[in-house]
Amino acid sequence: MLHVIYRSYGGENVKNRPAFYSKRLALASFVRAVEEAGVPIEVLYLNDGPIPADRLALMDGSGETIARFGLGNKGSVRAALALPLERGWPDEDIVWLAEDDYLYDPAALVGLAAAPGAFPTADYFALYASVGHRPPAGGAQPDYAPVPPTWEPSAPVSVAGRSWQRGLSTTGTYGVTVRALREDQRLLRWALWSGAGWDHTMCLLYQGYQPFTWRAVADQARAGGVPGPLSLARRGRFALLAAVRAALNGWRLVRRGPRRLLVTADPALVTHLEVGCLALGTDWAGLADDCTAWAAARDVPGQPVSAGRAG
Repeated sequence: MLHVIYRSYGGENVKNRPAFYSKRLALASFVRAVEEAGVPIEVLYLNDGPIPADRLALMDGSGETIARFGLGNKGSVRAALALPLERGWPDEDIVWLAEDDYLYDPAALVGLAAAPGAFPTADYFALYASVGHRPPAGGAQPDYAPVPPTWEPSAPVSVAGRSWQRGLSTTGTYGVTVRALREDQRLLRWALWSGAGWDHTMCLLYQGYQPFTWRAVADQARAGGVPGPLSLARRGRFALLAAVRAALNGWRLVRRGPRRLLVTADPALVTHLEVGCLALGTDWAGLADDCTAWAAARDVPGQPVSAGRAG
């Protein structure tokens, strides 16, 4: 069975968003994908703080809402990781851990539901991921997210009419078997403290790769390579981060756990709604317009859901 834990926050941040962005749009596109999936899906909305009434009405009509307060990003991730174990979901089930600023292709969860059958040895699943040196939005793989020299792609496999293959790393929006989530709990939680690119670090760790070069750890210990004088507090933060990264490297050396396989839709079936991060291969502005029309026809609360086409 497929379960979804959709982490939502009522506020906004300062990320550079496309013109058609709204959290209502993202939520409506997710609900549409659930309806199009063709399989039973249990949806839990993990809400940090108050949620606007229009979005909450849509959540109440499509799943179970869980209200928490003051979690913050790390606290929200930890709460989401704990829920499958608290609920006692079977090991073979798949959990989709979702953030609230992604736009879904209507067929996204069709592919996710079918992927375990096509990749029986996979434990992690992505709908938006880097494949080697190729990020989902194109361009170069960022410096903070290196590609291990021994990483190799796989041959594409057709899943529900879309191409899937081995992925390098994804974001905080990903799927995982309950068994792997239970066995990898400490790894998934400690990766949160590794600094920028913690999601990439997490993916390298569960695939069996050392996440940082020792030179990078040493540079981090030397105040992160930032020139000029720094306060004692800031130097302390850099030193602590270096210690966490060194510990994760060491953990990888001694960990006896399995090397997990991450597979991904390629091109992506969802996209992060941030300028510069929109996945290649889909007219996301057009899909936003289409989702807005779908929501209007369904009388989804809070119309319109899209802020309008970019440009």
